[in-house]
Amino acid sequence: MTSLDLRPGQALADIGCGPGTDLARLAEAVGGGDAVIGVDQEPRMLEEARRRLASRPNVELLLGDIRELPIPDGSADRARVDRALQHVADSEAAVREVRRGLRPGGLFGMAEPDGDTLAVADQDVDTSRRFARFVAGQVRNPTIGRDLARLCLHACMRIRPVEPVAALFRDFDTADQILGLRRNTTRAVLAGTMTEPDAEPWPQRLAQGPVVAGFTFYPVVAEA
Repeated sequence: MTSLDLRPGQALADIGCGPGTDLARLAEAVGGGDAVIGVDQEPRMLEEARRRLASRPNVELLLGDIRELPIPDGSADRARVDRALQHVADSEAAVREVRRGLRPGGLFGMAEPDGDTLAVADQDVDTSRRFARFVAGQVRNPTIGRDLARLCLHACMRIRPVEPVAALFRDFDTADQILGLRRNTTRAVLAGTMTEPDAEPWPQRLAQGPVVAGFTFYPVVAEA
């Protein structure tokens, strides 16, 4: 939120808001009125968000797709997307649509991983690479993180300095939860990406430690 320079009185769109995890904090940052709009394409997510935010009168929840936002032209001071563009069919059109909804000088904050940078340290480098390729292939846009700046420039937006962040995991349970070491290994075998003789001992070795696994995460802020 700091990178978006949120202030009382601003209108903010949280696109792909899900069950409203961040909406309460955002509403506090921008103050009263109908200042925060949460947009999601899943009715179940919006239903949960309404339950969580029943006491927040300055939050409006709308059903919609990032490629066709239910907000007027130039109506938002700030917009944010957190790990949603990696799943969008036409990410370039999505960025242009967010640009449409922003006022001149408005800020668009994005945070997306770069799936192609996923790496897991192990003596069996080939199996680790196969795992990484499989995981990256489970999302529509695995390299969206590195593409954010280019997409925003194509949408005629100015890019603020980009500082990639290394998401590093040294604890097996945490790495397993975030990266799905066990479950994605099983899926990769079923998909034929990893062989069962190589895959079976791989997570067992990782569980014994030490664990070094991670990927690059791109937080990007663009100005309309």
